[in-house]
Amino acid sequence: MDYISGFHGIEELINSGKRGVLYISRKSPRAEELIKRCRKAGLPIKHVKKDFLDKKCGSDKHRGFAFQAEKGAGGKGEKEQFKDRYDSVSSFLRKIKGKENPLVLILDGITDPHNLGAILRSSDQFAVDLVVIPNRRSAGESDTVARTSAGALEWVPLLTVSNLKRVLDELKQGGFWIYGADMGGTAAKDLNLSGPTAIVMGSEGSGLSRLVKEACDGIISIPMAGHIDSLNVSVATGILLYEARR
Repeated sequence: MDYISGFHGIEELINSGKRGVLYISRKSPRAEELIKRCRKAGLPIKHVKKDFLDKKCGSDKHRGFAFQAEKGAGGKGEKEQFKDRYDSVSSFLRKIKGKENPLVLILDGITDPHNLGAILRSSDQFAVDLVVIPNRRSAGESDTVARTSAGALEWVPLLTVSNLKRVLDELKQGGFWIYGADMGGTAAKDLNLSGPTAIVMGSEGSGLSRLVKEACDGIISIPMAGHIDSLNVSVATGILLYEARR
């Protein structure tokens, strides 16, 4: 993720201590606010022409400013992965030992960056203790994710993994109950979601993968009475996180 052009995303990058360069192509109240924050944080500011940001961000995306974050470890052309806040499930379990009602969200193949950004925003608002994202079949870190998350990307505890089934097994050994979201499951309001709880959300098209679904302790659903098949996955995630916290 090189250039972030959303105001809130840049704001949270700076607040979180991220290093980088702020580019400004025109004056505005929001640009001035970002300049002030960068100066306070000791970050460089460069004034450029609009064409520069058009090329880097897209003419319809930036509002006269963009933040070039430090590059990740991935090579050129490689999809950049999320910056983990934990390096393993075991390190997470040690961190939250003794905590009341820890909540984990596991994403089984969310590929739309808008959905992923919205999910991270809800995760931040409902104080999710960990979001687990597979390093394959998933949207990667991008400007779209950062913008849609309104800065939550910089705060949500993340763990990127290669094997979701192994994660579920480790969480179970750590005392977690795992609920996969799927139509036809038990209504969320009828389940006791207190204590260590993990909710698994499936992909936009096919839902939960077979192995992940089979590894869940139960299936959770949201009762609906509308005329269309289902809710958008980011909306459904927000509802289930609220139910868990409620």
